[in-house]
Amino acid sequence: MILHIVIDDKFIDMAYNVFEKVSPNNNEFMVVTNQNKFKYIRITPITCISPQEFLDKSFAKKLLQYEFVVLHWLDDFKKILVLNAPEKVKFVWIGWGGDYYCYTKKDLFLPLTKEYLNKVKKKNIGNKIISELKYAVKNILLNKKLNMKVNTGEIFNKVDFFAPVIKEDYDLVSSSIENFKPKYISWNYGTLEDDFIKDLNSKVSGNNILIGNSATPENNHLDTFKILRDMDLRDRKLICPLSYGDSGYAKYISNIGSLYFGENFHPISEFMPIDNYRNMLKSCSVAIMNHLRQQALGNIIMMLYMGAKVFLNKESPVYSFFKKQGAKIYSTDELCTEEINTKLKDEDIERNRDILRKHWNRDVILSKTEKMIETLRYYKK
Repeated sequence: MILHIVIDDKFIDMAYNVFEKVSPNNNEFMVVTNQNKFKYIRITPITCISPQEFLDKSFAKKLLQYEFVVLHWLDDFKKILVLNAPEKVKFVWIGWGGDYYCYTKKDLFLPLTKEYLNKVKKKNIGNKIISELKYAVKNILLNKKLNMKVNTGEIFNKVDFFAPVIKEDYDLVSSSIENFKPKYISWNYGTLEDDFIKDLNSKVSGNNILIGNSATPENNHLDTFKILRDMDLRDRKLICPLSYGDSGYAKYISNIGSLYFGENFHPISEFMPIDNYRNMLKSCSVAIMNHLRQQALGNIIMMLYMGAKVFLNKESPVYSFFKKQGAKIYSTDELCTEEINTKLKDEDIERNRDILRKHWNRDVILSKTEKMIETLRYYKK
């Protein structure tokens, strides 16, 4: 049996589908929680475990009964578990970005976003102290282990394999952490046929503009707005997904977007079913993802496949990844009225689709899953 320790997120059903196809009835998915209601997990059978039980050393010993343990997003609970686990337990860390960029020295914010964050930091310094005190007290009451200083080097030494979103991220993390021990293994959430597109003949049919993927400052919304304010947008809607992330930041970006662009600005504040979300994306002929880090890859995949012009920041590892593959993508430096008014050529769309199939079609993801299971099954610690 393979143990998957997960959080409540839309990616988990994708993982459940492929692991069950490859190794049926051989996967247990577990969430650390005191409740059994989930916002994003819909089809995955979940084992719920309380934080107290999860952090107990007796639970860590039980990990020996599993073939290996998959850590989906490395949070504090999972770090403590890794430290408590017997040496023979095999761990695979499937990273998402937010759980490993904190270990790199990469700058994540552009000037206007940085300025906003500095203002918020100064304004909320009192609230931050109070919230940190509450968090510390809560952790002490929950389990004293959570209040200890976690030795990240020791954690990484006990993780056997690391599967970040793209290989470029592995190179970034491994070069940032001295003596980084986890070996690289390739694996991704989602397939074109089952999760991202479904209708493989789908194409964009509108001229709206998609801005970012979530309510997080790493989207650098303010810096994107500055570029767009100098352009002739005509009657285009600016669609800005803000349902995922920080609610305070979402409200601020929504207000600023409305101030700058009036009725043309359309913030998405509620979580949408995936089919509705895809239909919304189809109305966008342009997607702007101004992240300096790997983020929003699912949105980028969908937009590229449907034939949108995708603009990424040159500093993003995702930009480097697609450029190396020969994809027809653009840098945010190239954003101008002429470019957003010009559609991609059919041959460019087909080239992008070929690249996406090479990395995210169902057979490729199932093959990666098979390889992960086989690699871990025969791996000797």
